[in-house]
Amino acid sequence: MKLKFKISQTTSLAPEIIIDRIKAELDQNKYRVLNITNNSVKFDESPWKLMWNFEAMRRLDGGKFDVNLQDNLTSVTFSYYRSLIGPLIILTVISIGLIRDGEYYAPLGFLLFYVIALTFNAFTLKDVANEMLNDILIF
Repeated sequence: MKLKFKISQTTSLAPEIIIDRIKAELDQNKYRVLNITNNSVKFDESPWKLMWNFEAMRRLDGGKFDVNLQDNLTSVTFSYYRSLIGPLIILTVISIGLIRDGEYYAPLGFLLFYVIALTFNAFTLKDVANEMLNDILIF
């Protein structure tokens, strides 16, 4: 289960230069590159990577850059996602534990907290994705 987002921009740079910049940006940010073709780069984040808590909130779980040449302009579409498996497992375990103890309304509080946290995280990841795309195209 993933939250998927998509952003795109156009530039006058050649597709080969953009692919090289994408690879450099992903290497600099220590993402794992899965597949590189002439017009796309697919990457993800290692789920077992150790990092600080606040750093983890600014990391994309994965994505794909699609580069297309149209009318002497290069269109770059960045599709990225955030996995919901971890938060859902945590919420389920906490809810089961609280319900077994007779607390029936407490899981609603945790659900509200997670919905708010995921909303803030979605906005943060949008900013991170825009920064990545701008760094690649402006460099």
